Amino acid sequence: MEKIGIVGAGGWGTALSIILSDKFEITLWEKFPAYATVLSDTRENIEFLPGFKIPEHVAITSDIQTVCNNSFLVIVVPSQYFRETIKNVKPFYKSQKVLIATKGIEPETGMKMSEILYNEIGQCKFAVISGPTIASEVAAGKPTAAVVASGDTEMAREIQCMFSSRILRLYTSDDVCGVEICGGYKNVIAIGSGIIDALELGDNAKASYLTRSIEEMKRFGKMLGAKEKTFLGLAGIGDLITTSFSPSSRNHRFGQAIATGNAQQFLAHTRMVIEGISASKAIIKMAETHNVDIPIASSIYRIVHKNAKPSDEIEKLMTRELKHE
Repeated sequence: MEKIGIVGAGGWGTALSIILSDKFEITLWEKFPAYATVLSDTRENIEFLPGFKIPEHVAITSDIQTVCNNSFLVIVVPSQYFRETIKNVKPFYKSQKVLIATKGIEPETGMKMSEILYNEIGQCKFAVISGPTIASEVAAGKPTAAVVASGDTEMAREIQCMFSSRILRLYTSDDVCGVEICGGYKNVIAIGSGIIDALELGDNAKASYLTRSIEEMKRFGKMLGAKEKTFLGLAGIGDLITTSFSPSSRNHRFGQAIATGNAQQFLAHTRMVIEGISASKAIIKMAETHNVDIPIASSIYRIVHKNAKPSDEIEKLMTRELKHE
């Protein structure tokens, strides 16, 4: 039986440990020893995935060396902790294959997670996974599909065969760049979706917003070398729909909190990372460097980081120069 180490015991990491435990020998790594003990004793991730039993045969550890003793690693920590985690993994890395399940872009550098992996460890066999994968739904056994992308076609196919089940159907891609851009950008857009819903602007507004957001994501991604079709697939429009509509989406809930004047209270009472906050910084920096126009993400950035009023930003978007679709 393949031994898989899941590095990160948030909601998605825990959900993966649950659905993969029937097929593989799983070790789940939690950074904080005290919480690792809680997970071991209660077999429930009360903070990030309450209500779901972690099987008894899933090993839980806070020792990074122990999780790295597995033959296959899945990295699923928040993007802001990804580099630190890879640095901790590096001393114990033995050329294992790596699946990156973290979605996001490093704000300081604009690097995607695969670039950080290469930057810290060097050449290695890796793939990335993304798509509409709300952790609680996956843990509950509700079906979904996602895409696994790798420059190594054989590795993408291997992961597809390993992880696909009646719960999770995987498709393969060679567009690592596009899949990773989608994973970071959609979190920014989801904040705006939450604002639209909280302000009760209606279905027309939300449909228009999401349609133009896909076009913007595509334009941004192509500038970096991504393939257009990726943005119309599971990592793009698929994940964007989920993140923009699901009540479980923390980026969407954060947008609602902004629109109702409760953003600071929301942030103070959640332990979950709002990926769209840091991703917006990275995306704006990259857009400025490459001189690409991203009006929607720019508006979200100003709302989140410059205290711009949502009503003012909506008016700016609606009164921009008229264009051909």
